Amino acid sequence: MSRSALIFIVIFCLLFQVSIAQKLSPSEKSFIKIKQKPGIQSTTLSNDFKNKYPVMISFPNVSNKKYRLIIALHWAGGGDTYKTFFECLALPGLDDEETIIVSPEGQNQLWNTGNNINKVKNLVGNAIKYWNVDANKIAVTGYSNGGNGSWYFAEHYPELFSAAIPMASSYPINKKLNTPLYVIHGGKDELFSVTKTSEWVEKTKEAGSNIRYIIIEERSHFQGCSYVPELKKAQKWLQNLWKEE
Repeated sequence: MSRSALIFIVIFCLLFQVSIAQKLSPSEKSFIKIKQKPGIQSTTLSNDFKNKYPVMISFPNVSNKKYRLIIALHWAGGGDTYKTFFECLALPGLDDEETIIVSPEGQNQLWNTGNNINKVKNLVGNAIKYWNVDANKIAVTGYSNGGNGSWYFAEHYPELFSAAIPMASSYPINKKLNTPLYVIHGGKDELFSVTKTSEWVEKTKEAGSNIRYIIIEERSHFQGCSYVPELKKAQKWLQNLWKEE
């Protein structure tokens, strides 16, 4: 091969790579930099509004099977709140050999703001596109603010999530949801009354929703990390649900 031909090929490849990069969305450009290796990692991503945010990710051991994906939404708070939630509740409660767990930071916002909705949708869409994720085995979970976010995504984005696990939440709903839910609540929740949460759960169940409702009698709202045993039970429910599908 002549020198001129080689130079032409190199230039063509570089231009092709630039062209591909220009077609990627802001969220994709940051997402594709994530290294898919077993274990826990912390990184910074961007949504399509070019709003950067930190995220915790747990990759299982490499598998030839398609992965399951769980988006875990933290309770209210900024700073390292997302990391505390991930380390003390989401990871020990949900970790298994075939599930990728992703816990984004909510930037002191409710999870149903435009910024956070775009963030969650990007995470799901990019995971399906760039990781070996089964689009039919994606769930959302969360605690308190994140629990209400789980209800929200179950109601408004059933095409993205095949299950939801809200914890310590209070979400006004009286219609049928197409997404199955495993709802966990503390009997002594000071922030979200168990009476009110039970009322909403019963209304949506009466409308035809598929819901399993668990009340932990002695649990306070401010004992989020102690929900791990119940979250593990919810994980088993989730695995059985996905087997049925």
